[in-house]
Amino acid sequence: MTGIDWPPLPDMGVYLTWPEKGLDAIHPNDRVLAEQLIPSDRVFLRTAFDGTYYTIEYGKQSIRIQPSLWLQVKDEGFRIGDQVEVPSRMMQNDPMIAVILEMRYSQENGIIHYLLLHNEMPIEHPFTAEDLIQLKPHVKLQPRDYQPPTPKYTPPSDPGSDPYLSIDDEDKKS
Repeated sequence: MTGIDWPPLPDMGVYLTWPEKGLDAIHPNDRVLAEQLIPSDRVFLRTAFDGTYYTIEYGKQSIRIQPSLWLQVKDEGFRIGDQVEVPSRMMQNDPMIAVILEMRYSQENGIIHYLLLHNEMPIEHPFTAEDLIQLKPHVKLQPRDYQPPTPKYTPPSDPGSDPYLSIDDEDKKS
């Protein structure tokens, strides 16, 4: 497949409709899970493309699906399983530390709603990214743009001495 500008990964989006190719668009081993999760307002993280299938993730679940119509949404930096703080925002929210349980896209508002788990209980009220503070930000490693120096070993001048002993240690040794 050449000549196609594939989108940069990872990106986020939703499958609001069933893929146009039906079950044939989904990897045979992932069809049962796909039928449970697609179509919906769930926000998937698209992480890889092997030339035939995209790998999309929803929390710890993943599905391989061929390129098909999906609605890309803005990545707000949050992921299912992230620990977040909910500040009170002038007493609009009950302050808490919680975990993101679900990410759902609101077509009406064009935003992601985050459903949280607090003290092992789901919170019914959906939150937006403005309501949350991420406690452990995702670190995106970049390749090095320089070659680090190679350490050089200089053997001791006296083959019987230990290069790691300080002068004081040698005095104690005698």
